[in-house]
Amino acid sequence: MVLGQFGVQTASIIAAIGAAGLAIGLALQGTLQNIAAGIMLLALRPFRIGEYVEVGAISGTVEEIGLFATTLRTVEGVYVLAPNSTLWNQPVRNFTRNGVRRGDITLSIGSWNDIDFAQKTMLGVAAADRRVRRQPAPIAFVATVGDSTVAITLRYWTAAADFFAAQIDLTKSVKQAFDAEGLSIPAPAPQAPQPEASATQQ
Repeated sequence: MVLGQFGVQTASIIAAIGAAGLAIGLALQGTLQNIAAGIMLLALRPFRIGEYVEVGAISGTVEEIGLFATTLRTVEGVYVLAPNSTLWNQPVRNFTRNGVRRGDITLSIGSWNDIDFAQKTMLGVAAADRRVRRQPAPIAFVATVGDSTVAITLRYWTAAADFFAAQIDLTKSVKQAFDAEGLSIPAPAPQAPQPEASATQQ
C-alpha cells in the first residue's frame, strides 16, 4: 500500500510473493505434516520411550520422539527412523502399555496319548514358572484334532517385560516334560518318492 502511494506498480510484486509462498508451502508440506503429527504424538502419547510398538510395517522399541521423526530399535537391533506422519496416520499396537501380555504355546501329541494328562502336565509347567501370573490362571485346552494328532495349547499371562523370555523357556520346558512323561509328539509322515524323469523328458 505504501509503494502504491508512490506510484509503484505492486501487482507483479504481489504475484511473485504469492507464487513464492505457494512454492514454499508445497515444498514444506511433508515437513509440516510431520511437525503436526509430532505435536499430536507428544500430546496424546499413544506410545512412550521404552515401549514396544507396531505401526503398519514398522515395529520396535521407541527410543526417541522428535518433532519431525521418531527413533525405534527393532528386536534385531536395527535402527529405524520413522516420519511422525507415518506413525500418526496408522493404527498403533502398543505391546507394553497395559503391562501384561498373553502367551500361547501349542504342541501336538499323538491321538493315542492321554489328553487330560497332557493338559495337566502343561499346567504343572506353568505353575512352576514364577513369571506366569496366577490371575488370570493359565489354562490348557485342545486346539485342533487331526487324523492322528491332537494339538494342545497352554494359555497364560505374564508381565510384558517377561513375555519373550517366558515363551522361549516354557516351550522348552513343556517339550521336556512331555518327553519325561512319555507323551509322544508324532513324527511327520514320510514323503512318497518322486518318480524319476524318463530319458525323453530329460
